[in-house]
Amino acid sequence: MARKFKDMQTPEQQYAARQAPALRRMAYNAEQEAERQQMTADVYGRQGNDYSDLSKAAGAQREADRLRGQAKGLRQTAKRAEAEAAPKKKRGWFR
Repeated sequence: MARKFKDMQTPEQQYAARQAPALRRMAYNAEQEAERQQMTADVYGRQGNDYSDLSKAAGAQREADRLRGQAKGLRQTAKRAEAEAAPKKKRGWFR
């Protein structure tokens, strides 16, 4: 009977499995916002145009870099959560 429950997920593993897709969605949204900020930085960073604003471009670039870092961290957290969600196989005598 004990062998039947050997590879079941714990509640913590089940929670981690549910959180991984949400973390990946949050990372995707952060990447999309980073691309939007990068476009803002590119447009306002052009020299010699009427709409060039270097301070606004620098701020948008910093925000884009911050969002990319956040997305990378979220992806790493999701990867770690997925790794924890997989039930660990217990080694038997003949395996």
